[in-house]
Amino acid sequence: MDVRAYFESLGLELDALKRRVRHVIAGAHWQTDGEWKESVIRQILRRHLPASAVVGRGFVVSHESVSTQIDVLIRDASKPVVFSDGDLACVTPDAVLGIIEVKSSIAASQCRDAALKLASNIELVRLHPNSKAIAGLFSFESTSSPEAILSSVAEAATTWNQRVDFLAAGGSTFVKYWHLQPPDERRAYETWHLYQMPGLSAGYFVHNVIDSICPESTLTNQQVWFPSDGKEQHLVDTRRSLWATSAG
Repeated sequence: MDVRAYFESLGLELDALKRRVRHVIAGAHWQTDGEWKESVIRQILRRHLPASAVVGRGFVVSHESVSTQIDVLIRDASKPVVFSDGDLACVTPDAVLGIIEVKSSIAASQCRDAALKLASNIELVRLHPNSKAIAGLFSFESTSSPEAILSSVAEAATTWNQRVDFLAAGGSTFVKYWHLQPPDERRAYETWHLYQMPGLSAGYFVHNVIDSICPESTLTNQQVWFPSDGKEQHLVDTRRSLWATSAG
């Protein structure tokens, strides 16, 4: 299996679907366009995740508060559901495996707003506690510089519980949060890495979500899930977390 070619094909598929919907809608119903793009990400994740991880949309509900609407809500099928109707669900924090915000395009200000929204929603999940739940931001296009995107993600998280784990913007920009320092991951690091990988950002985003939810399987099959040359050679910038910086 050529993993690199498959990563590239994911990006091409997303671009083709985007153009098709814009042609059909012709700019008349941009809310529908946005909702359809969210469904594309959900469909792609459903192809790969096991039945134990239910992919839909919805809200996280605790006894203290309720999240804003989540574009892609990945939940544990073994946990009870407060409310369910089709792919819409309301779940308690312990049932959440991951949340993803989906954007058609992001400028710097939009990236900050989306990162802040994600930080608030994932904090609700992780405070209960559910520290293994992941948070991701996916944008089909970007009009912001990669460095501005990295800053937006890092500045939105003032605590460990607010961190955004993965971000893909356009076809090339990918951001990943590293709790432990790569490549050996033996010591605390708490830093975001910014990568520029033409045609590969969508693939890396999808497969990192899979890796986070099913680590036992991907760990023993790394060459199946990720290109052999890795992504660190495409590293262009880093940003240490605020809590790690303040701790010295």
